[in-house]
Amino acid sequence: MSRTVPACPHCARPDEQPLVCERCAWRWYANPKPAAGVILERDASVLLLRRAVEPGLGAWDLPAGYLDPGESPEEAARRETLEESGLEVDLVRLVGIYTSRPGNAVASIYLARQVDPSAAVRLDRESSEFAWVPSSEVLDWLPRLAFGSMAVALSDWRAGRFGEPQS
Repeated sequence: MSRTVPACPHCARPDEQPLVCERCAWRWYANPKPAAGVILERDASVLLLRRAVEPGLGAWDLPAGYLDPGESPEEAARRETLEESGLEVDLVRLVGIYTSRPGNAVASIYLARQVDPSAAVRLDRESSEFAWVPSSEVLDWLPRLAFGSMAVALSDWRAGRFGEPQS
């Protein structure tokens, strides 16, 4: 199967090109983007955020995002949670590593707890609302999630599967 990109990212030849540019022979590696996020538990509930941006505008998601250069997955998970919800968290354990083929991403998802349980959620521009979803109802919310990989992570967490390979 031949995969193509709109133009060579190196020499910008404007027509469809294979992963190895026929003009300049530059090889494009379509490496997945590293991401990280949390399943934030509080009072037998989990925090979900409604996306106010694409991709997934209007759908629900976990606090998550891409790693910045030089950042570890753990640092990114804490930073993204603080940016998107205003909550500082401690990471409890790794839930798992999840791939998103459509998004070309690999996400490390951690179980987390609030540093200050009395702190209130403060949304940033990426989220339009939040919900503390009771753990017993999380599986009912999976069809409303923006990304299938986050649904798998929540399913694994709900089933008590931590750090097990995806099927």
